[in-house]
Amino acid sequence: MNETTPLTQGAPVATVRCATVEDLARVRERLAKVEGGHDNLRDGLNTLSQQFADLRRDLTQSVTENAAQTRREIMERVDDMTDTATERNNEISGRLARIEGGLKLTSWVTMTFIVFATGLLGWGQIGDAAWSFCKRAFGYGP
Repeated sequence: MNETTPLTQGAPVATVRCATVEDLARVRERLAKVEGGHDNLRDGLNTLSQQFADLRRDLTQSVTENAAQTRREIMERVDDMTDTATERNNEISGRLARIEGGLKLTSWVTMTFIVFATGLLGWGQIGDAAWSFCKRAFGYGP
């Protein structure tokens, strides 16, 4: 029921309302709905929080696994490059060793030829000198 009581003359009229049992029941019903909604929201927030935690965990695990896979692939490539560089190094070292051996052989042959030629020239000069000496000694030369 509504009762209207003027508080002062010329002022707006304020209304005083008394709640009935039905009004209280409706208020309690609304309050229960609000509390139920609040519980539902809290449950939903808890569910979302758990889902976010799971998502964060899954993303972290996925990033870690991808990083590990990337590291493995990079290290495999580095190992392949190292193996290739080692093979090239061995091949170049072999070639240089063969070239060095060829140069040593060439140097030995050249030195042997020089020594042999010098020896021959020396013996030739000795022979020429001996021949000249013999020709003079026996009166056949100037």
